[in-house]
Amino acid sequence: MAVARRHFARKGYNETDIVDIARDARLTTGAIYHHFKNKLALFRAVAEELETEILVASNSVAVGDPWEALHAAFEKLIDLCARPDVQRIIFIEAPQVIGPAAWRDIEMQYAFGALRNTLDALRDANRIKPYSTEYIACTLLALLRESSAEVARTRGSSKAREHVSELASGVFNLLRTRHDKV
Repeated sequence: MAVARRHFARKGYNETDIVDIARDARLTTGAIYHHFKNKLALFRAVAEELETEILVASNSVAVGDPWEALHAAFEKLIDLCARPDVQRIIFIEAPQVIGPAAWRDIEMQYAFGALRNTLDALRDANRIKPYSTEYIACTLLALLRESSAEVARTRGSSKAREHVSELASGVFNLLRTRHDKV
């Protein structure tokens, strides 16, 4: 999986060859096909493994308040998602290779689904405005995708990162209910 991930991140799905993965992993192609039906199945497994890492990272923020935890997790995810492998595999290749509908189903099992659950709890507790949590989640994920892409594009420029953080904070503050603001 690690070798396949490196190949998919470096070359993309179309330019990656199972033979090259097998060679670099010191396996036979038969060994790979024993575990994965085809290259698409291997790619999907790699993408899901990355989604799991993103979910674990978002859940690893040790902040007691759910609102503060969400905001802190988002900040952490901007940097994680700026990694080249995440940019290429999750944001560029997966929706195209797996297909938008199938990829959305996968996202619902991982980051998107977890985000919606958190937003539902915050909305039910009257901590965020009563917008559709589906729309909020889509907006926040678009912000994450584009913000992390900007951080990646600028190679982690501290100025770009500071601007991204300010923008994210502004969006989060717009979502809070009036009585929840400090």
